[in-house]
Amino acid sequence: MKNSTLFALVLSAMFLISGASSRAENLAEILESAGLGTLIGTWVDQDTNGQAISLTYTWRIEDRVLGLSIKVPGDNSEGLIAVDPESGEVMHVSADENGGVGMGQWAEENGVATLTLKTVDSDKKEETVKVSHQIENGKLIVGLKNVTSGDEGKITLVRRSE
Repeated sequence: MKNSTLFALVLSAMFLISGASSRAENLAEILESAGLGTLIGTWVDQDTNGQAISLTYTWRIEDRVLGLSIKVPGDNSEGLIAVDPESGEVMHVSADENGGVGMGQWAEENGVATLTLKTVDSDKKEETVKVSHQIENGKLIVGLKNVTSGDEGKITLVRRSE
């Protein structure tokens, strides 16, 4: 009796786990539902065609893990974005060429996909920033608010012209 009960519990647990994971949204589905289905690719400032700022989003693992390369003179960084299978939250981790790191979560704020990112630079200075992404008329509008200082602004990016 003990073995059959244990076997039934194991089978039930396996069924629940497989059922939960098959229902979880993948990152591609989340991007699509947030209006960011066309995010993949390279976005640049229009004035310099990416010499001042360039963001490139690529699938590192199809539909599951998104890579982000940010190129800004003197402060290039790399990030990974994925869904936490336990909580369903969209997680973000990044590092820059100067030794800084960041960790945060993406969520919807006022109808816009927004990253709340806690960063620590190479001098151990901590900041919290909010970075929003919205695609309108084929352009990527990126909002940036430094929660620590209150500074904020927006930049409009376009697809890199060849």
